[in-house]
Amino acid sequence: MAMAWSRRDSVWKNCCGLLMVFCRTVISSPTVLEPIYWNSSNSRFLPGQGLVLYPQIGDKLDIICPKVDSKTVGRYEYYKLYMVDKDQADRCIIKKKNTPLLNCSRPHQDVKFTIKFQDFSPNIWGLEFKKNKDYYIIWANLPGFLWY
Repeated sequence: MAMAWSRRDSVWKNCCGLLMVFCRTVISSPTVLEPIYWNSSNSRFLPGQGLVLYPQIGDKLDIICPKVDSKTVGRYEYYKLYMVDKDQADRCIIKKKNTPLLNCSRPHQDVKFTIKFQDFSPNIWGLEFKKNKDYYIIWANLPGFLWY
């Protein structure tokens, strides 16, 4: 009888171990953040501040350049989005070495770019992020925009 009890006991311990791993996995699973629609009518952009997010490593974020409304004729918005450092963001400048993240140049279709916040990317062109570091995305292609 004691042997049967110890087998049940070890089975119970293994089940609890699997349950704990499952709970940890579920609790720490990545979040798909609310998408950002990048256009001038987006009320989420605060005047003079932009939009501030606090993603975690593993989260995903879609940036979408929405197609124009069928009622809008001749009012197209064209943007190129760049990831820059704080100084560039504060001064609204883009350096020639900066590569565009997203080119919003197709007004008749949605254009989407997904950012996966990861500390390592297996892709040579993939983005990598560090915890507790700030990142800035700005847009260009306006008259008078500064290029360096």
